[in-house]
Amino acid sequence: MGETLNSDVVCVAVNQDVRESKLNLSWTLKTLRAKKICLLHVHIPFSLNPSSCGLDESEINAIQESERKTSYKSLYKYRDICTDEGVNKEDVDMSLISGYDVGEGIVKLINQKNIKKLVMGAAADPHYSRGMSITSRKAEYVSQHAPTRCKMWFICKGKLIKTREGSFDLGNLSDSFTEVHTSTQNPNKVNDHSVSNGSEADCVPEDYICPISMDIMRDPHVAADGFTYEYEFIRKWLIDENKNTSPNTGATLAHRNLTPNFTLRSLINDWLQHHPNHKH
Repeated sequence: MGETLNSDVVCVAVNQDVRESKLNLSWTLKTLRAKKICLLHVHIPFSLNPSSCGLDESEINAIQESERKTSYKSLYKYRDICTDEGVNKEDVDMSLISGYDVGEGIVKLINQKNIKKLVMGAAADPHYSRGMSITSRKAEYVSQHAPTRCKMWFICKGKLIKTREGSFDLGNLSDSFTEVHTSTQNPNKVNDHSVSNGSEADCVPEDYICPISMDIMRDPHVAADGFTYEYEFIRKWLIDENKNTSPNTGATLAHRNLTPNFTLRSLINDWLQHHPNHKH
């Protein structure tokens, strides 16, 4: 999965335009008093078609590399904000990933770096209003698809809009948090899924296990409660058994729609390829 970040590190998803994420970063530094920061940025490559733009491949590559350097320049500016607030320069990490969907890119970084704490925008600052909820499509995607271990704060115009608790960080709630979204896994559940050799490295990650079947998922889908389930089992729960409550919390569901979790499916398939001895 890649490098694992220390649990003390708070990751902040930032846009290329520093003005758009500056308040989110400032909130992180002042409210969470974070001393170790990881800046996350999803770079959207400049899309050019050689046949239509009149440029050859080398020229297009040069333009795309220039755009990538511009993204890094923005990250350096965010780093300067951190150091101005007293964070040591060596305690500011920067992670950039290229992709055409910001939400999917952030979820990929969370999985690659085993991120435990994330701050990101709930909406663009001009859209702020009292009592608002998450309106950003990418923020909603991350809230629903990020691993349950990751605690998340969603900010707009420097104000906390919503918190999604992480499974392994239930003891650090701030009294100022006014809206809390329950973790997408029950922290009291213990999973004992492993391959035949029983080594810790081969244990199935908790986020790959369906909360209903308690087995590794092959076709994960997200329900209205924000939890991800194996499609066969959540469909049976909702349709065949005609239930309108969450299998995890017992709360009434707002709807019975199911959304494929393509990112998690890809991660599970990748894990299975590296663990061919795992018995499903």
